[in-house]
Amino acid sequence: MTTDVGSAADPKDLAAAVFAILADEFFDSSGKPTPFSLRDKRQTQDDPFDEHIGAVLDRDLPEGMKVLLSGKPLVSPDMVVARPEETRKLLRGGVDLDPRRIIAIEVKKVNLDASGRAARGSGLDYNSTPPCATVKVTARSGETLLIPGFYLFVVLEEGPNGLQQVHTLALVSGAVLNEDTAIYDAATGIRQKVIGIGSYGDGLDRQRPMFVFANPLGWDWLSGKATLIHPHEGLAEEQDDLVLVRDMSRQRSDGHELVFSCYRPTSQGSAGEPLAVDPFPTPANRKSETTARGRFIVDL
Repeated sequence: MTTDVGSAADPKDLAAAVFAILADEFFDSSGKPTPFSLRDKRQTQDDPFDEHIGAVLDRDLPEGMKVLLSGKPLVSPDMVVARPEETRKLLRGGVDLDPRRIIAIEVKKVNLDASGRAARGSGLDYNSTPPCATVKVTARSGETLLIPGFYLFVVLEEGPNGLQQVHTLALVSGAVLNEDTAIYDAATGIRQKVIGIGSYGDGLDRQRPMFVFANPLGWDWLSGKATLIHPHEGLAEEQDDLVLVRDMSRQRSDGHELVFSCYRPTSQGSAGEPLAVDPFPTPANRKSETTARGRFIVDL
């Protein structure tokens, strides 16, 4: 039975609940990857791994929690996890939505590179939607909801007998990546196309942005483990399958430092590691000028 909003009967944070399920699904009790099968891709934008994540959560989330998949390619976020009844009560009462009631999850996958590290570790493409602490989703009523955003970073590798396995998994609060909601709002709002261009006036420029932000998987400490990076401390006191291993900090461009908590399953970590200061690599090749696109070099 779902409790009333504000009840202490079930205080579990949704991101922590999701993390515990995925860590248990993709790693065994000794922390080694558990191989699994994925169906073949049917088309370019098809994503069997995202579908697999949704199926695992749908199967294992406790009663009163629900996973909702976007069901469409090129839609952000990939899924929403919520306590529907409590979320509806919050909406009726005009209370801010919090990560104990509803969260958004965007899945970002890379493979291992030739050196055995996460590919694109210095910076990751977030396509036309920048990461953010809060993201927008639309309620059935048409109302725009601002909900906490989380990003699931996964390194996939080939397992035995043609199966797949997860080498590294990190569920990261969007606040660790970006707190600037103005950038997010500008990118997800209505933009103006440039139309009527070209010799015959039938061309258009979509003015579509492409964002690159930090890739947490470039932090070597995350490699080969499952880690939850969350703005709230004390989650390990609510869930005995989590341990607070260390804190990490990020310094904003205005000089303000933000501190986040790093959790792992009890089988993969222990408390007491030192504070990590700005551990994510800065995206490479940052300059204001773009490079020439697709230039053909003629060897004559």
